[in-house]
Amino acid sequence: MSLFEELKRRNVFRVGIAYGVAAWVLLQVADLVLENINAPDWVIQAMMLMVGLGFIAALVIAWAYEMTPEGIKKESDVDRSQSVTADTGRKMDRIIIGFLVVAVAVLLYRQTGVQSAEEPAVVASNEAGTSEAVNIVTNSDRKSIAVLPFRDMSAAGDQAYFGEGIAEELLNSLVKIKGLKVASRTTAFSLAGENLDIPSIAERLDVAHILEGSIRTAGQQVRVTAQLIDVNEDVHLWSETYDGSLDDIFKIQDEITSKITAAMKVQLGETNLVATSDLLTSNAAAYQMYLQGRHLWRQRNAPALLQAQKLFEGAVKLDPEFHQAWSNLAVVYLNLPDYDSSFDTEEEFDRGLGAANRALEIEPQSTEALIIKAEYQMFHCHIADGARLYEQAIASNPLDPTAHHWYSITLAAAGHLEKALQQIQLARAIDPLISAVIATEATLHRDSGNYDTARTMHRQAAALGIYGGSMSAVGLDYLIAGEIQKGKDLFMESTRTNAPEVEARNRLFLEALQDREKVEAFTEYLGFADKPSYELIDVMELLAALGSPHAMAYQSRLECPWSEGSLWSEPFREQRAAPEFFAFMEKAGIVDFWREYGWPDDCASLNQNLAECPE
Repeated sequence: MSLFEELKRRNVFRVGIAYGVAAWVLLQVADLVLENINAPDWVIQAMMLMVGLGFIAALVIAWAYEMTPEGIKKESDVDRSQSVTADTGRKMDRIIIGFLVVAVAVLLYRQTGVQSAEEPAVVASNEAGTSEAVNIVTNSDRKSIAVLPFRDMSAAGDQAYFGEGIAEELLNSLVKIKGLKVASRTTAFSLAGENLDIPSIAERLDVAHILEGSIRTAGQQVRVTAQLIDVNEDVHLWSETYDGSLDDIFKIQDEITSKITAAMKVQLGETNLVATSDLLTSNAAAYQMYLQGRHLWRQRNAPALLQAQKLFEGAVKLDPEFHQAWSNLAVVYLNLPDYDSSFDTEEEFDRGLGAANRALEIEPQSTEALIIKAEYQMFHCHIADGARLYEQAIASNPLDPTAHHWYSITLAAAGHLEKALQQIQLARAIDPLISAVIATEATLHRDSGNYDTARTMHRQAAALGIYGGSMSAVGLDYLIAGEIQKGKDLFMESTRTNAPEVEARNRLFLEALQDREKVEAFTEYLGFADKPSYELIDVMELLAALGSPHAMAYQSRLECPWSEGSLWSEPFREQRAAPEFFAFMEKAGIVDFWREYGWPDDCASLNQNLAECPE
């Protein structure tokens, strides 16, 4: 008898099939139950491992043992003439059929299960008391969509910026449609590069519809293909290809937006659209420069910023009324000194203010321009004026994460940590994958004494990488919490690739943290600030962690010193009672802010002869 026939005789195949079907049913039911009780992922993973090992064991047992009227016996001990494997096989056939019926029922339930109830939208409110619902996707709402970057199909493969830009402007148009929830740009675009299928992307983004497409350019001709997919129904609601010149790009974008709303009319009802050309420019060449400049700006390095500056300057030359090109130019001017020390900070801030004012002349509610004006006020220690501009920017566009993010930093510097946390959490709700936002929230938790939360979020920011993520911050969380052994290696490890002076500074900080007699040597090494205040945040954090009064003296020679959230942390509490601290806050413009916006959360730690704390 062949091996195959012997496996059939001993019912090994039937056991394998029965086990497989039963295991599938078990795992599906377990997945439903565990999902509803919010069990950790490792529970279902452990069950899958056990089921896999059990499958091997079942096959071995089916081969080596046999069911007999007297019970289970070794196969070698059973007389072949008395074997009942044929009867056992028929019984197993019935068992397999039963399990298959159950499996079909479970499958149907999972496909037609009732969706969970809607969660409320995040609400952003400003100091004036007005509030607006923020269209952030929080569940698989039928009125929800994600826009993926359009794929570059051009022969040269050099039009990725164009595909990203078209997708971003479509997203900006869709987000203005009342009742439609749109997944954030950063989150949607980050998943597009992970080689996931559409259902997987929709599940990760928690949306019911996906808009995807491609662009192909040849000279002045462009072809745009777009399709809207209803993920739940697994159907294409609409798909179309547009051919035209670059001058037609606005018409194409408006047509795509119109087609989407028409295809989703059942969910959205009647709605008014805003033409893309009304939002941006009617000059196709200026628009292409703008899109390319935006693409370069996101790369955040000196060469890319310089190219972006030239492109934005070219765009406003072609269309002097292109307010978004003006506001983006202002952003570039503001950030250039951060990436290239040859640029004078005061000069670039003045250029940025000029571009922002031009944008506001054209569009008084330009969010980016209002943010730049707010930063200009901060740079000159007019904190209350800057706060009002941030609130105006948030009121003009509650969906802008940058406005919430930068305002939270200002609030933290003034000791309003609770309000700062509210603002940064709104920024993260709007766009959950901006590592700088996550890192800022983590630092606020550290300054508030929530060290476990701070470590968790700093790790998340580090995993995302650019613009804010660093394991050095995790190390500092441990160090400030007093867990020196856990923190010191992490703190030093991620600084070894930095400039030698940074590594030397951090090593001296570690020594001072463990031996307070070395604090003076650390402050002598630092000397006094000779750089713009916004470059000195990391130094302020270290001095505040040591509870050193040098945190104030360090910036005392600056015309406009900059406060920082770490000055409101527990290690620095004793220093806040010193008259020098109040004088520092007064010079930084924060005392004037307090008198208008309220005194800090920990007002009791201030010198009570100087502070006007509410009773």
